[in-house]
Amino acid sequence: MEERVNAPHCEPTQAAGIPTSIDEVRRNLEAAGHYVTIDGRVTEQTTATLIPCPVSRLRRWRLEGKGPRFFQPAKTPWYYLGDVLDWIQGGESLR
Repeated sequence: MEERVNAPHCEPTQAAGIPTSIDEVRRNLEAAGHYVTIDGRVTEQTTATLIPCPVSRLRRWRLEGKGPRFFQPAKTPWYYLGDVLDWIQGGESLR
C-alpha cells in the first residue's frame, strides 16, 4: 500500500471552509495582504504560506526539480497560483 503525506488543507471541500477556486484563493490572499499579479503569479513567500512550508524548502525543491512548477524570468522566482493549487491538490510529499 502506498503511503502519501498530505497537508491537512490539501483536500478541497466546501464543507471544511477551504477555498475551491483560484478566484476565491486569490481574493483570500489579497485580503491577507499578499500580492497576486494580474496573470495569477505569486511570490515564493506566498507560495510557502499556501503549502505551508518554509521558503528554504521551496528553494531546495527548485534545485532538486521538485515542488510546484515555477517561472523565473530573472532573479525572482514566481509561481502561478493555479500550478501551486494543482500541486497541493495532487497530495505531493512535503519533504
